Amino acid sequence: QNSGRRGNGGGGFSFNSLRGNVQPELSRKLYRLIKSENNLISAHEAAGRERVSIATQLSEWGEHTGDESISDISDKVGVVLSEMGELEESYAHALDDSRAYLKAIRNTEKSVQPSRDGKSKIADDIQKLKMKEPESAKLVVLEQQLVRAEAENLVAEAQLTNI
Repeated sequence: QNSGRRGNGGGGFSFNSLRGNVQPELSRKLYRLIKSENNLISAHEAAGRERVSIATQLSEWGEHTGDESISDISDKVGVVLSEMGELEESYAHALDDSRAYLKAIRNTEKSVQPSRDGKSKIADDIQKLKMKEPESAKLVVLEQQLVRAEAENLVAEAQLTNI
């Protein structure tokens, strides 16, 4: 998390706070999820590396005991731990791959949001005008704009299904 303590006393302007305010709500939620996923990936990678290191240490310890049985058992347990560590690292890489899909969805959501907002604004304008001037000629124009906006929105929303 950005604490904002770069010479400005802890508050005020930062690019992260600015970016967060500009992003649509769905994109913001995905952004937070992607950041959390990144922390999870780092934790799994570190756990995998640590497990491999422990496996190596255990095998080396077993060798230095001078007892063939202990050496054999510690070596076998070390192999199992090493495999587990490698699986942990593989899992972290798979999580990272899934994170790329989340990023693509977030970016597409961000690009689709203006279309959603435009359609919603036109629909709101129509409702307001129907309340004020139900016979207004401008209603026809707005309804045509709404049809176009809905068509544009369908195209934009289709991008989300192509990820």
